[in-house]
Amino acid sequence: MAAQTAAMTEWSSWYRTEDPTAWVLPHVLRARAEQHPDRDFVRFGAEPWRSYAQVDADTDRIANAFARRGLIPGEAVSVLMPNCAAQFPVWFGIQRAGGVESPINLAYRGDFLSWVVNLPRSRFLVIADTHLDRLAQVREDLPHLERVIVHETGEAPDARWPAGAESLGALFEEWPRDPAIEIGWTSDARIMFTSGTTGRSKGAIKQQASDYFSGRTYCEVVGLTADDTVFSCLPLFHSNAQVLAAYPAMIAGARVAFVERYSGSRFWQQVVDAEATVFNTVSAINYFIWNTPSSPLERAHRVTRVMAMPAPKDIYHDFCERFGVRFLEGYGLTETGMVTYVPPDAGPRPGSCGVATPGFEVSVVDPESDLPVPPGTPGEIVVDAKLPNIVMRAYAGDPAKTAEDFRNLKLHTGDLGRLDEDGYLYFLDRVKDYIRRRGENVSSMEVERAVSAHPDVLEAAAVGVAAGEGASAEQEILVCLVAREGCEIGCAALLTWLDARMPYFAVPRYLRVMDHLPKTPTERVRKVELREAGVGGGVHDRVVHGPPVTTS
Repeated sequence: MAAQTAAMTEWSSWYRTEDPTAWVLPHVLRARAEQHPDRDFVRFGAEPWRSYAQVDADTDRIANAFARRGLIPGEAVSVLMPNCAAQFPVWFGIQRAGGVESPINLAYRGDFLSWVVNLPRSRFLVIADTHLDRLAQVREDLPHLERVIVHETGEAPDARWPAGAESLGALFEEWPRDPAIEIGWTSDARIMFTSGTTGRSKGAIKQQASDYFSGRTYCEVVGLTADDTVFSCLPLFHSNAQVLAAYPAMIAGARVAFVERYSGSRFWQQVVDAEATVFNTVSAINYFIWNTPSSPLERAHRVTRVMAMPAPKDIYHDFCERFGVRFLEGYGLTETGMVTYVPPDAGPRPGSCGVATPGFEVSVVDPESDLPVPPGTPGEIVVDAKLPNIVMRAYAGDPAKTAEDFRNLKLHTGDLGRLDEDGYLYFLDRVKDYIRRRGENVSSMEVERAVSAHPDVLEAAAVGVAAGEGASAEQEILVCLVAREGCEIGCAALLTWLDARMPYFAVPRYLRVMDHLPKTPTERVRKVELREAGVGGGVHDRVVHGPPVTTS
């Protein structure tokens, strides 16, 4: 059987010429501060730029503060903060003290919050005062937590601090000297939590080498230099903002400008004010930008490159022409970093995630056997590294899941894709979200796209459920959907509408109209709940209620 592997001639060999033992963030920061101490490094919103020397000195202060408070090298520090100026020295200082940064999604509360603090057994929590009410709700459920450090935002003057808490400002009063704690390229750097669409959030432990590799490869793809300014409106509790924006800027000796969040009305003004030359987007943000009313600002900027994950293939060329930019794109996940990119000198291939990133092999295999499948055939995307320590080390506190995902010595992504004859990867779906019906493989994403195109449908989620006839290894399609405000969905009429627009085998058998879809705090649909709910009461079954299935 022909192997389906994106392991062609590598488009860059940068990693073969560097000493990997130098791939340590606190060391890279110190080197940049020594090389050009007065050069601008980071800015938040409209605040003044902070130089490499200033950030490096503040990093020393935070590192010494944590060391004096008993942080043990290799120990996790949980961080619940919005994008702000203090984020960088906190992130860098934890690592310079030998600790492991464990950022928390700002939307987490209740059991979601206690889980991500308890899993890495965090004794330290840095938290914005705007989120202290959430801490109060779960404080009794955090047996390991000893020290609470509060970032004062100025937006919550009446916030109630827990007993024994101290101000983050006090940590910035420490003496700015290097704590001289040994940190290596194999040291743990961050614990990054997955979104938990199929269960509890998993904490992927990323090492120093892995983070550097992600940032350095980004520099190669983008062509990032010291003359660039990276702009990001993405949250610093996600890897994109950290190792695909801030860290590449540091590696290149460039500037990086952050704002707290995406704003449709202010986006282009913020980009122009930052003098940005590069920015990153994810999923729907591309469409938010596209749907913003035209303005002279959308052509008054200096941006030439947009790293989109993924780029919107339906408006790909129109987007580039309207805004005067070039799309770059790739594929990756929390556990691996970016494992494919469209090579920087290659022409655009809308819909493709590119070829294997230098240093990685990317294959597509049969999910049941792990055997490679022929080009063009859907299968699970698996990743192999050509050098150590560039993918996650493990899932925190979950050796069973670690072993499962690393079975046969390759990391299994859980994503479904295909490779073409040229080794270009095309993402299709999550493996568990692909539906086998009537001998056909059906992408839940394609079903959702078709259903959501109906003018009365706000959003939809498709899942496979056990076929009523009990057919072995076969499923029926259940679509759960939410109506637009002021609209009422007629299930029979919707199915008739879909019959004219979809292959017969992809038209759902079951429809369930809901007030809202169950979601994670990161707004991803929890499909496991939809599957578990099944097709009980309140579901429209077209076999029972019509209309009949069209099979031609």
